[in-house]
Amino acid sequence: MAPLAKSIALAGALCAALSSAAPVKRENIVVWETSTTVEWTTVDITTTVYPPAAPTVHTSVVNLTPAVPTPQPEPTEEPEDPPKTTQAPPPPPKPTTTTTTAPPPPPKTTEAPPPPKTTEAPPPPQTTTQAPPPPPPTSGGGYTGSCSKDTPCKGQVTYYDTATDPSAPSSCGWTNDGENEAVLALPVGLMKDSDCGRMVTVKYGGVTKQGKVVDKCMGCDSSSIDISRHFFGEIAKMLEGRLHDVEWFME
Repeated sequence: MAPLAKSIALAGALCAALSSAAPVKRENIVVWETSTTVEWTTVDITTTVYPPAAPTVHTSVVNLTPAVPTPQPEPTEEPEDPPKTTQAPPPPPKPTTTTTTAPPPPPKTTEAPPPPKTTEAPPPPQTTTQAPPPPPPTSGGGYTGSCSKDTPCKGQVTYYDTATDPSAPSSCGWTNDGENEAVLALPVGLMKDSDCGRMVTVKYGGVTKQGKVVDKCMGCDSSSIDISRHFFGEIAKMLEGRLHDVEWFME
């Protein structure tokens, strides 16, 4: 505002000076023109303007790391995606309700007393029904031929386990308890079917015993016989197992 006021005052003073220095002269008439001088008084109005407070500057130190340019990947041609088929989502599963049932309490068990111990009686020994031996010849001479009383055989004697199962009987079709019966098997090359039930006399170590023919001995030679355990124990000790030079003959 101060420079503008000064300019107006100077312009007014200039106009007044010009007006006073220009007299007007007319013919035969002298006219004096009174000029009025207008003085302008310029009053300077000073306005004190306070500068705004300087803002507080906070200095922050920022470490600038030079940016490393990221290599741009080369553009690659992407294959065209096949047309996508949009399928409707399956319906949500139906809610299932799970019912948990507490298991029933276990039944009370009462232990039965143990059965009384019974002692089974041993089975009775098997008995065999044997056909009677064939009648002796009417001539009265008895058995004649190999291993007869007149021409006895002398060979080896062993013992064996007799047939006790009816499903697997002896060659004569019988079963016998060899632990209690004195029975024997003749050599296969000598025995005939008619010899089943024939009595045989055996002599060994001063002991003479008789046994009955019930089977064939497949591994015996023509002068050896196989006898039951009971029969073997009557003429020798079981530990001997095999006897030699035993005399025997058929009745």
